[in-house]
Amino acid sequence: MSEGENTHKREEPIIIKKKKGHGGHGHHGGAWKVAYADFVTAMMAFFIVMWILGQSEEVKKQVEAFFKDPGAFNFFTGKRASPIDLNLVPEEGKGKGDEKKQDFFFVIPPEKDTNKKITSEAIKKALNDSIVAAERVKKMASEFEAFIQNKLQQAPELKEILSSIKIEMTKDGLRIELLETQESVFFEVGSSKVTSKAREILAALAREIGKLPNYISIEGHTDSRKYAGQNYSNWELSADRANASRKILEANGLWEGQVLMVTGYADRKLRNPDNPFDVSNRRISILIKPINSSNFLNSSDQ
Repeated sequence: MSEGENTHKREEPIIIKKKKGHGGHGHHGGAWKVAYADFVTAMMAFFIVMWILGQSEEVKKQVEAFFKDPGAFNFFTGKRASPIDLNLVPEEGKGKGDEKKQDFFFVIPPEKDTNKKITSEAIKKALNDSIVAAERVKKMASEFEAFIQNKLQQAPELKEILSSIKIEMTKDGLRIELLETQESVFFEVGSSKVTSKAREILAALAREIGKLPNYISIEGHTDSRKYAGQNYSNWELSADRANASRKILEANGLWEGQVLMVTGYADRKLRNPDNPFDVSNRRISILIKPINSSNFLNSSDQ
């Protein structure tokens, strides 16, 4: 090789190409994101379908009802609108009374424009519905009082437990109270275990209450005697007794979702405040809540 050729090669420029970085990541395009989103959506739909197939007939009916009429359900809770609104929609109930029952849930018609003033006819219908519901509660109270009297004649041995049931109308609704006695007729001493006689009474109550469209709450109360057990107090005892009562009621005639609340009050709401240790303070209260149109009417721009 000649000297001229070597000089030519040494003078030949060296070119280095560098790629500009993009934060360490190249441009990959967005098509995969669309495909991935479709895949996730399909999987979610698949699991929802599988979940529905594994549910009870009642849940399936609720899901079907939602897709047929989403306006009948609360947007935040997913439950049917509370029974203070206008239309009466009969649904099949689960009451186990002697007569076939119909539960009625009050729902807002989907075509109702909430921005428009409520008509006088709608207001009148809402008031009439409230009156009808109240009359049904009073009728149930009378029927159960008659049941107690008949039981007293048929089974004198139940006199103590039946005479410990108090039924009264209050501003909060119809209150049915099961008052304990010295013999602890409703629950075993210091326990949430329901006696056999009390189970019979609660089952009879459930068959009547389950015929009503009203929601109920269940309260447990104790007297002011301190509970003797460790790590367990009147708070737990009152709550456990209320919950034990709920289970029996729901198993014998209440419709699904009829119980709104189960609460243990310990000795904070004494029936006989003059004597905090009186046994009548130990009780279960079943409150049948009134159905009224006040909330619905107050929301209108009359």
